[in-house]
Amino acid sequence: MQNSAGNKPVDASQELLSLGLGNLLGSFISGMPVTGSFSRSAVNSASGVRSTGAGVFASSVVLLALGLLMPAFAYIPKASLAAVIIVAMIFGVDVGKARAIWRTNSERKNLCHEKKLKEKILL
Repeated sequence: MQNSAGNKPVDASQELLSLGLGNLLGSFISGMPVTGSFSRSAVNSASGVRSTGAGVFASSVVLLALGLLMPAFAYIPKASLAAVIIVAMIFGVDVGKARAIWRTNSERKNLCHEKKLKEKILL
């Protein structure tokens, strides 16, 4: 994933590692599980956000929307909300890498099936 602000690559593994570490450490003090920041980071990166002030702005907009517009949000279908999330995350997926992973998994499955067939034939 590339950062549109300066074409600096975003290291997803670093963020996932920190989320995992936060969940591990939080389990010792009965903390809430840490989730969701990966999608926010992807959206911020694609939007060209350069400072952490974007999180403060986004959270204030969400709180304002929840406080004032909650009755109107009750009538939005869940499929529409899911579509918004999908569209926001679609640019974070590298289609080339996804295809390579899909092909690799298919080849592994074929090899496993062939091995099982050979074992059955030999038995």
